[in-house]
Amino acid sequence: MGKGGARDMFLGTFQLKLDEKGRFSIPHRFREILHEKYPPGPEQGDPQLILSPFGQCIIAYPRAEWQWLAQALTATTALPSMHREVRDLQRVLFGSAAECTVDTQGRVLIPPLLRTKARLDGEVVVVGVNSYFEIWNRGHWEEYAQSLEGRDEEIGQKFAELSDARAIRREHTFGDGFPARL
Repeated sequence: MGKGGARDMFLGTFQLKLDEKGRFSIPHRFREILHEKYPPGPEQGDPQLILSPFGQCIIAYPRAEWQWLAQALTATTALPSMHREVRDLQRVLFGSAAECTVDTQGRVLIPPLLRTKARLDGEVVVVGVNSYFEIWNRGHWEEYAQSLEGRDEEIGQKFAELSDARAIRREHTFGDGFPARL
């Protein structure tokens, strides 16, 4: 696997099954990325993932990507942490997060609390989202995917607006008068 490019990203959608213990096998391409791009440190065993409920699914980040996300959120929200929405986001992301190990067979055990929150019980869908992947209840994923049909241009426009938002000053977002740290 080469350095950089699409081969280092979590891409694709896979239908899998949870076993009776709540484990699923990570798709082979994702395992390769975890082992090559995010190798375990000398004090760690197998590659670590951080799982956290978000919306109707569970987000699964390699430890290094999770640490980057945590640092970015801290840098962006350090002073406005008194805002309810910021605290709510931090509670959602970090409060129910779990550190998980990938076993020698490429399986991850999803803790019961996370399985309950995402209503994972048999068939799951694993969706690659660049630097992380999501784990969905199959029925919820099918409903969500259906809701996206025909919305490509609208979604593209929203993405362009988010890119433009980098130029918007922080005070418009948080109303605290501090300049944005981008």
